[in-house]
Order: sequence, then C-alpha cells, then structure tokens
Amino acid sequence: MMKNTKLIALITGGEKTALLVCSSSNANTIAANGGIGFELARQLISKNEPTWHVLLGSRSIEKGQAALERLQSYGLPGTIELVQIDVTDDGTIVRAGKDAETTHGHVDIVVNNAAIAYTGERSRESMHASFDTNVVGPMRIAEVFAPLLQKSTYSLGPRIINVSSRAGSISHRLDKSNMIYDSPFLEYRTSKAAQNMLSVCQVWEYGKLGIKTFMFCPGFTESDLSPMAKVENGAKPVAEGARPIVDIIEGKRDGEEGKFLIDGGVADW
Repeated sequence: MMKNTKLIALITGGEKTALLVCSSSNANTIAANGGIGFELARQLISKNEPTWHVLLGSRSIEKGQAALERLQSYGLPGTIELVQIDVTDDGTIVRAGKDAETTHGHVDIVVNNAAIAYTGERSRESMHASFDTNVVGPMRIAEVFAPLLQKSTYSLGPRIINVSSRAGSISHRLDKSNMIYDSPFLEYRTSKAAQNMLSVCQVWEYGKLGIKTFMFCPGFTESDLSPMAKVENGAKPVAEGARPIVDIIEGKRDGEEGKFLIDGGVADW
C-alpha cells in the first residue's frame, strides 16, 4: 500500500460521455472535465492545509486522461489520479473500490456528481437510464466505498455528498413562479426526487457507521447537463456552484445533515 498523507476524495462523473448509458442524442451528462466535478477537483487540490488527493472517476480513459492532464498542468499542491468508473457498471465500481483499498487503504470523501438528463422524447429506456445513473449509481458507489470511508483519517469525519437538484423537489415542481415550471424533464425530476430519498436513507444507514451524508443542489450552474446551462443564460459560473460543496467537505454545514441543502440555505422537499 502506498503511504499517502493527503486526504482522499472520490468524485464521480469524470467526463462527458461516461454516464451516457443509452445511445440517444437527447441525453446530456454532467462533465467533470469542464463542469462542477472538474471544478470541485480543482478547488480541492488547490488547498494547502489539508492537502487532497482526488480520485477522478471517468468511464472513458481517453477523456479522463485529458481532464487529468489539464488539472495536473495547474501545478497545485494536491494530487489527482484517474479512476476508470462507470456508475451504471458494478464491475467498474467494485474494481475502483478494490484499487483504492490497495493503493490508499481508505477514502475520506465520496462525491456522487454523476447525472444524466433527457430532453427529448420520453421512453421506457430514458426512464430506466435516468434512474440507473441518478439513483442506483449513487447507491452502489456508497455501498462499495462505505468500508473505505469507515477507515477515514479525516478529523471532521468521512462523508458522502450527493449532488442533487431542486428539479427533484415536489414543492418546487408545483411552484408556478420557478423558472423551469413549464419544462417537463420528467426523467430527471423523478430520478432526482428518488435520489433525495436515497440520500436521507443513507443518513440513517451510514450514520450508524460514523459516515455523514449530505444532499446539495448547486442551483442553475453552467454545465453540459443542458444547452441552456450557460452563463449568458443566467447560469452561475461553475466555481460558484462547486464552492459550497467544499464548504460541506470542510464541515461548515454539519449541523444541517439530512436537509436538502442549497447555497446559503435549505430547499423544500
């Protein structure tokens, strides 16, 4: 086992096509090589005390390698490692867990950033794909990495952070004043609502093991999830979307575990 004095964080959602489980032109995915996942990795490895080692999850080695090299080119204090992982493939999840155990012996943070959204014609396939990525994926990641989180050396305690969305809020869906009220997004909304329930179940299940679980909506942030998610359309810069996740990692919102967190507050379910 390699001795690593840095804290270890796994971030899923390593590149644009990693989470595309159906060959549909109507599906978009969150990309960690240009979206919140990438920016979160950059912010963590920018820290001097403590220093971080990020496991950047990506299904595509080629695209993940490009993200890795870009992050390494910044010359930041922390370090980063490419991990081939597809949240819809148990084999890659289990292998990633075994590799992390062999190399590092523990993991301190797991960020489930992987997500998929469909904007085209609704189908059984699109619903299955959305739930597989947005709900089953975070469930399996937590199950496989929980034993490593229990071995965490982080003074603030190990934690799971599920990147969610207010699109999955039932109250928000019924609010006619919200900006996406007239947008259907059925697959995304229902799977994110299910992910929120998964998260509170994880609070109950993993809390017994000393692992905290959080769900956080970054808000309308620039990403590859939607062609509308651009700064010119009112989306916040990706650095602003990722910063509150760092706050959660650093224990600044520990008193709000089990709530549906947004930047600076709490959202309705």
